[in-house]
Amino acid sequence: MKQFIRWTLALALSTAVVQWDTTVFAQFFEGGLEQRSTLTVKSDGSCLFSSVAVQSRTATEQQVRMMERYEKMSEAAGEGDEEQMPEIKESTPEPKPFTDDELTRKVGEMLENRFGESGDSTGQDLKLEIKKDTVTIQTSRSFASLEEMLREGADIWLRPGVFFENVRFEQDSNSLLKVTLTPRSEMQRYFKNFRSQWKLSGTKAEMKLVFPGRVISSGFPESKTNATWLTIDPQKDESLEATIKLYEGPTVITAESAGLKIDHPLESKKLQREGRYRGEAGDALPIIDAGPGFVAEAQTITTTTLKIFPGGEACFKPSGRYAGQQAGTVVSAKLFAPKGRTMQSVSDVHVLHAVDEKGRTIPASQEDEEASSYRVYSGGPQEANSTQIQLRLQLPQPDAQAIDEITAEAVAVTAGTWKEMTLTNIQENATNELDLSDVLPGAKLIITKYSSKNNQLNIQARIKGPPTVKHLDIQAKIPGTDRFSSSLSERKFSAKGNESTRTIYIQGYGFSDEGHALAGPFVLVVRYPEDLRRERVNFKLKGLDLL
Repeated sequence: MKQFIRWTLALALSTAVVQWDTTVFAQFFEGGLEQRSTLTVKSDGSCLFSSVAVQSRTATEQQVRMMERYEKMSEAAGEGDEEQMPEIKESTPEPKPFTDDELTRKVGEMLENRFGESGDSTGQDLKLEIKKDTVTIQTSRSFASLEEMLREGADIWLRPGVFFENVRFEQDSNSLLKVTLTPRSEMQRYFKNFRSQWKLSGTKAEMKLVFPGRVISSGFPESKTNATWLTIDPQKDESLEATIKLYEGPTVITAESAGLKIDHPLESKKLQREGRYRGEAGDALPIIDAGPGFVAEAQTITTTTLKIFPGGEACFKPSGRYAGQQAGTVVSAKLFAPKGRTMQSVSDVHVLHAVDEKGRTIPASQEDEEASSYRVYSGGPQEANSTQIQLRLQLPQPDAQAIDEITAEAVAVTAGTWKEMTLTNIQENATNELDLSDVLPGAKLIITKYSSKNNQLNIQARIKGPPTVKHLDIQAKIPGTDRFSSSLSERKFSAKGNESTRTIYIQGYGFSDEGHALAGPFVLVVRYPEDLRRERVNFKLKGLDLL
């Protein structure tokens, strides 16, 4: 039950945080007035993204209180304290309005917390203007290159009315700059259903792209000199119709390069996927053929079939997707490291060949062709000697009863020996900065939140330093006992040049032989792998029943 509450609160809180993005998605609630955003691409490839969001002060105060409430509920659920979960009442007294200073501070803190935990604070400039009836949030962020913008600026393409899952920058055969924006497959239907709600909100939105040279052609409704833009006015049907058309297929924009050079096509989807695994353990090591000792074991098989009923064809896309689902087969398996080595990460997981019991080929799915990566976190007294992976296939033939064999490959990074240090004096309300240079020069740990309550330890922290901070493993322990275990999860990793920030969450719990709670003193054991290997592993899974 506690886990269910925790997941429910996490979903609600994450939704609220998304609404507090730099444009404050005001169309999802009453009070939204105006939102404008501009991406400027310069001739040297650098980019500047700026946005302005205006909404009613009443709506802003409601959101602040909602966020505070969810944070308290999330903390109580995370600490396992059901008795202290805030009671949800159908009616509550009208709260006292915030003063200008209070609202400025609370909105600023929430936005800073959002940027801090997501790792998106680098280069972010934030300004707040609090008036009697409105709140204006202005943000700007610079990017050194197109690659950096596409890799780290995912929220640029998630503006009100603008939901693109991939953005591609390239130069065509005439050296013109070509930008292709591919919409999310389900957005056309979603936007039509959302249209009436947007009209009620009254929120006006604008998304503008500015290029170094003159715009030649654009799928956006409006263009002038070197700018093209989309303006959404919910009170004008023609404006909403123009927006809906953007989701019928890719939007293409061409402009004069004006000195901008792009050596090869750049795609946001690919760069963002690569960015999630930047700094992974051993990513700078050469890949060698795997030695003996790796073992793969199948765990589960999930087969998804889509049935289209009469009248539902309009909702079904040629890609085979509907509401985010895709027909196919997913085989979950565990990949074990050789004895004496600790699994650090598994990447580039691919199906090479698969056949059913009659020898018929089962092709890999398109999702598998994009490859997957998995980060491993150790926890408790046992080493992380394995990790869960997924192999994605198309649907077998209808009469197939088993997958006879799957041949696959992956790149595994494992560690042998470690540098280790122990941090003591980890206490309640600790927010100190701890030096980790004994195991990794230039690294430091900043504890942002600490609580030890009801048999459970919770620590939120950031690790800063060189990109190799991604390699660090941290476990909470109570000296003298092995009945206390902890786990580490990573919320965000960002890197800019040689400076990296890793946001982590450590949770621990334990009981004595008599069943009493273990309550410290706690220490943090910090480890850095010395002996890393990056190996290409080939493995097979056989005899997997489909029935």
